[in-house]
Amino acid sequence: MTRWFKIGSRVVVAPVAILLVLLLAGGGLAGCATDDRAITVVVRHGPAPDPTVVDLGAPGPSAGDQRIWHFPGTTGGRDVMTNWVMTTIAVDAPEKGVETRVTAAVFTFGDSGTLLLEGVGLYPGAGAVLKLSTTLERAVIGGTGIYAGATGSVVSEHLADNSWVHTFTVDVGD
Repeated sequence: MTRWFKIGSRVVVAPVAILLVLLLAGGGLAGCATDDRAITVVVRHGPAPDPTVVDLGAPGPSAGDQRIWHFPGTTGGRDVMTNWVMTTIAVDAPEKGVETRVTAAVFTFGDSGTLLLEGVGLYPGAGAVLKLSTTLERAVIGGTGIYAGATGSVVSEHLADNSWVHTFTVDVGD
């Protein structure tokens, strides 16, 4: 079991040699920063590709429809694979032209581990993703590898140039 300790304002893993090996071997901590309580991981990617759409509810836009994505991103110059499943739970709710959708996603950092997120958001009914220049915060519900036991949140920002930034702020369990 990996243990995390706070030394001053830094969070380190014991033994420190494990952390050094991960960093030198290009582990998933690239693109991370630490503070007194959390690790920050920033993942970037270009425009989201068109999703695979599965019309599971009534024909046309309806509760149960799913959008599925699988595409790469980067963190600190390292590759990250993103996998998304978004399910529509309400159409024209809370207002006309808006869909309420639940998202589950897994960000895979090579052999270093994964971060899992879940949450609900309001999306334009005619679009697959958030409007440009908007953000959405969701929960980090776990992780594997160096992120085992992770909890926290992730803020996804759809930038004006149609690219994305996902900023994870996580506490890693012991």
